[in-house]
Amino acid sequence: MTPVAAAATTVEGRSSNVAALAQILKKDYNKATTTLNGIQSPTAITSYMKAIVGARTHDRDDVFSNLKAAVAKDASLANRAKRDIEFAKLFTDDEFLAIVK
Repeated sequence: MTPVAAAATTVEGRSSNVAALAQILKKDYNKATTTLNGIQSPTAITSYMKAIVGARTHDRDDVFSNLKAAVAKDASLANRAKRDIEFAKLFTDDEFLAIVK
């Protein structure tokens, strides 16, 4: 079992950013979305991770709505998103640029 698979198994059934990260790394985006949506007190990082799942699943609406939510909760995430390879395909997109300005 790979370390990522082991981590995903360890956090199975938990709704946390860590559990979702393991699922994202395992490329289990449906499970990661369910996990992130089940978090009782979502943080800016929760929204940012949802935006990453949106980027990986080519869902622009999810990227933009969740990135807006993340930046609204923590403005420093705008600078992170500008450099995050997860969003590289959107670096010249007007809507992306408006969110991270």
